[in-house]
Amino acid sequence: MEMTTRPGSLVDELVGHVGVPRLAFALAVAGVLVLLLVATLFANLGRAPGSAWGLWKLGLEPAVIVYILWVYPPLHRRWTLAIDALRQLAGRPELVEQAFAVDRRREWLVLLLGAAFSVWVTRPWQYDGRWLLLYFYASSVVMFSLMALAIFDCLRRTRRLARIVRGGVQLDLFDRRSFTPLARWGQSVSLTFVGGTCLSLVFQSYETLYTLQSLVIYSIMVVVSLTLFFTSIWNIHEALVAAQQRELAVVHQHWIRARSELKRSLAEGAADEVAALYLPIAAVGAYESRVLAASTWPFNPKIVKELVASLVAPILIYGLKIALGLSRAT
Repeated sequence: MEMTTRPGSLVDELVGHVGVPRLAFALAVAGVLVLLLVATLFANLGRAPGSAWGLWKLGLEPAVIVYILWVYPPLHRRWTLAIDALRQLAGRPELVEQAFAVDRRREWLVLLLGAAFSVWVTRPWQYDGRWLLLYFYASSVVMFSLMALAIFDCLRRTRRLARIVRGGVQLDLFDRRSFTPLARWGQSVSLTFVGGTCLSLVFQSYETLYTLQSLVIYSIMVVVSLTLFFTSIWNIHEALVAAQQRELAVVHQHWIRARSELKRSLAEGAADEVAALYLPIAAVGAYESRVLAASTWPFNPKIVKELVASLVAPILIYGLKIALGLSRAT
């Protein structure tokens, strides 16, 4: 399937203006923050800037920034494949074209809201030292701005896919391959959230994680990741349920017609026609069983296994860090 080339996100546009490969751009941004961190450490005579912010934890922001910049291209490819899959099925082609509409003003607004949220959450002015203040302010502003933009972008693209589906799609209940790109998009959104959760866990200390609050927070994040997957594919699930009901309605009409013919033949005593008239009833019954057995979810067993495996990853990381912390404590 040939993917459609259309305008990407604000992040894609910003990286394009710089004129360097995305990975190089991400590493350059992270490198600047690391240099600020090094300057901060030297300014504090090589000591970590405080007990609450260990040296290892200080690397969280650059790591998240690189992760978000790295994950954008796969997300865009998965979304484009989902759009191209719906293009073949959409009852209103204009909705497919509208899905690529760009709203840079709203994206910039989300970016600025993310920056404002970072200042409110991290309160960088509470840290002593000019270099320390500069590092926390720069790193948190970039990280939360990109996080806000990534969340907004995923939700907007999911809504546009849902709008196309609600506009009417011609679905073949037994053609599972046409639904796979839609399930892959939902899986990508979920995996993006899981990846960010795992990255956050890696940079957390045992003391931070060994609290009821952390357990509740990270449990919620795992549940949210699973919810994002099903939310992303819920509209296509409803469309498949509707297609199944339409198919069953047609089957039921044929079954009533074939049954009436058989009953009429039995009433007339035409025993030689009974066998021939029973065959359509058996065929319709077998087809009805296939329709009822057809899944109304667009994913296949492989996607389910991959999703479950990804959700286990943060649980394993959390458990491993707790186990290592307990072993060191004893």
